[in-house]
Amino acid sequence: MTAITTTITQIIIHTPIWVWAILLLLIWRGLISTRPRIVGLGKLLFLPLVLVALAAYHILGSGLSSATLAGLAFGTLGGVAAGLVLERRNPATPLGNGQIQLAGEWTPLLVILAIFFTRYAGAVTAITAPAMASSAAFLIAMGAISAFSSAMFVTRTILRLRVLQATPALA
Repeated sequence: MTAITTTITQIIIHTPIWVWAILLLLIWRGLISTRPRIVGLGKLLFLPLVLVALAAYHILGSGLSSATLAGLAFGTLGGVAAGLVLERRNPATPLGNGQIQLAGEWTPLLVILAIFFTRYAGAVTAITAPAMASSAAFLIAMGAISAFSSAMFVTRTILRLRVLQATPALA
């Protein structure tokens, strides 16, 4: 067994069980997004609010270095662009009574998994290679991924809220 395999095995073994439970919950949540569904305001806002809270936690945890801010700027621009493109491709359909129909798509699951594994890798790196975790390149990458995912989901949510608002209430 090589040193890398041993290290990967040790990392996986020493990962708390609650982390794997969160991964299963995130996979379940992402799989729900692969099917068409009807959502109201609460379900529409839940995931973007969680992602914004995680991004804020990441920013506060890593500090507002110029590298982090650069990553946030690049990620935000990319996330807004991706959100606009994705929402044009799969727009929400107004249903009335404060509900919209969303098409099933794989993007949310893929982004959720990317966020999870990026944060997991970041935590492992902070423990196993603290010098690397504090490098400018690492901070830029972590900030960009965090901002990209948050900005993409928030952009799509804003566009969907506009559809939700435009929906005439049924009497």
